[in-house]
Amino acid sequence: MNDRSVMTALFVKSHQRLDAARILCTEGHYEDSINRAYYAMYLAALALLHRKGVETKTHAGLISAIGSEYVKTGELAREHGRALNLVEELREEVDYTICRNIMREEVVSVIAKATDFVVCAERICAENHMDERPS
Repeated sequence: MNDRSVMTALFVKSHQRLDAARILCTEGHYEDSINRAYYAMYLAALALLHRKGVETKTHAGLISAIGSEYVKTGELAREHGRALNLVEELREEVDYTICRNIMREEVVSVIAKATDFVVCAERICAENHMDERPS
């Protein structure tokens, strides 16, 4: 696979995770919805890092790399960097504890943040692709 097809495949999977998050939310499976929303963001973040040839081994490494490669450079708004971090923390909380009670409104907000992140990441990757076209 070339770089463009890797990024495209990651965004296809990212949108599938967003669709799953919405369905799970509608069905009242809030914890699973948050998990899928985070993984939509995760896959979009992988595409962004792939664009710059950056590889990571952990979720924390991915979040750190997004911060240094995109947020600090201004290519990605701080709000998106914060959202990635917050949604990952929430995902860990709901996946590994039994004490957290999730409300529908919180899940709807998480899905909106995830959608915004994915759309922004796609825009960044598409702009880069447009810049590479011959004149």
